[in-house]
Amino acid sequence: METPQFPSAQQLRRPLKFQAYETIKRMITGNQISPDYPITEMDLSKIIGIGRTPIREALNLLSKDGVIQLIPHKGAILKPISYNNLIHIYQIRELLDPLAAQQAIGRIDLAKLKEIEAKYLHGNAADLDSGHYFSQELHFLIYRSALNPYLVEIFENLLFKIQVCMHSLWNLWRQTGDLKFIKRRNQEHAEIIRAFKQNNAEYAARISREHIAKAIEDILSIITSNRSAPVGFPPTKGNPRMKGGRRLGYHERRKDFAVLKP
Repeated sequence: METPQFPSAQQLRRPLKFQAYETIKRMITGNQISPDYPITEMDLSKIIGIGRTPIREALNLLSKDGVIQLIPHKGAILKPISYNNLIHIYQIRELLDPLAAQQAIGRIDLAKLKEIEAKYLHGNAADLDSGHYFSQELHFLIYRSALNPYLVEIFENLLFKIQVCMHSLWNLWRQTGDLKFIKRRNQEHAEIIRAFKQNNAEYAARISREHIAKAIEDILSIITSNRSAPVGFPPTKGNPRMKGGRRLGYHERRKDFAVLKP
């Protein structure tokens, strides 16, 4: 297991349970806690260097977040992945991302934006992990640049749940061996960056909305085409993404998940 990122000096002034809570969250999103094995208070106490009482309180908070399941005498395990919930989260982002983009226009640090662009767009465009980090850094910058603390708080909460789900979804994508979608998503991110460089709020909002809509379509596509898709997704006949030789857009495929139970 990799060494987790420990709290900063500023964070150390916070109650121990919140320090433990944030550290465990980073361990989860950094894939340092396996979904296949339980982890105990004692294990976490040794890794983080914090007593078992704040660890227990942190695990209770994560349980309330719906991320982990506490098993008496065994420890905590990550809850089974719900792709239904992942789609629901992205439906919320389809509304929030355009709002964040509009509010970030004229406020975003263009030098930081260029730094992110140079870091990811000149590397391996088909690399799944770099595509993931590109997306995370870009969208974090946009939301924080909106200067709306409540919008950032909502996004950070949603992102945490997305990252927990995406670990398993990434594995499905790797199994297909088809990484063309990463190149397309990188192109979409480049378009979002271009909109900020042009200081065009309407363009930034539209591109951001389309970007998330296509992400939902990607999720539906990989799940419905994978034989091991989770229980709860309706069976498909033929190619659910095609009609009359034309590829269906996400909004035309709402029926694929409208019948799913939360």
